[in-house]
Amino acid sequence: MSASFLRYLTILTLALTDTFICPRHELQATQTSYAPQILQYVQEDKLYLLENIRKNLSIPSEKLVVDALLTEDGPQAAYLYRKQLEEYPDPSLDNLSRSRISSFRFALNQPLAFATTVPPMAAPPTAVSKPSEKLPEAIQPDRSEIKTVKPTMAPTALDDSAHALFALQFGSFGNRDNAVKLAAQLSSYGQIAIIQDGSMHKVRLLQTWQSENQALEAARSIPFESIAVPLLQ
Repeated sequence: MSASFLRYLTILTLALTDTFICPRHELQATQTSYAPQILQYVQEDKLYLLENIRKNLSIPSEKLVVDALLTEDGPQAAYLYRKQLEEYPDPSLDNLSRSRISSFRFALNQPLAFATTVPPMAAPPTAVSKPSEKLPEAIQPDRSEIKTVKPTMAPTALDDSAHALFALQFGSFGNRDNAVKLAAQLSSYGQIAIIQDGSMHKVRLLQTWQSENQALEAARSIPFESIAVPLLQ
């Protein structure tokens, strides 16, 4: 076999490699990852912003995680997180999926806290002298463990001169029933508030800390995922 023919085969092989192999790698490399934005929106409790990037997702692991975060169906979300971990492992999102699955499993194994924190309502009296008369104090239900609070002002960004306390927030729901369910599960860890902010219902612990680090340190003792949110004084 002549040297010129061998040189021709070498050139042909390189050309075929560039044509059929390189473009495939380049195509994979052009896939845009939105994992940093997904984690940022989760950390900032702004899951509604995921709708803005949902249609642009091309990586299967990111699609599954975003679908799970946006659904209000707990079992369906757990299924999507498990599918992501088993079929499309992604180092940037695996910890988030495991954390959400752990919180879901813990919630399933916990009895509703209302059984111990809220006494049963007594039967109403058979006769009431006035229609507008309130029931006696003894039969008023104690709902101090769970409160619904409306903010007095719209949330504002903190500047350097603002001094803030920090609270732990465990979830934000468009459906208030979901917020009440989570609040019931958390009530054994302290007084819980449901903060109504526009159409959203945010579940927070009614305890504050002087710094974000102190709040996050306290969150480690509560087996539910949470974030530290600033409260303007």
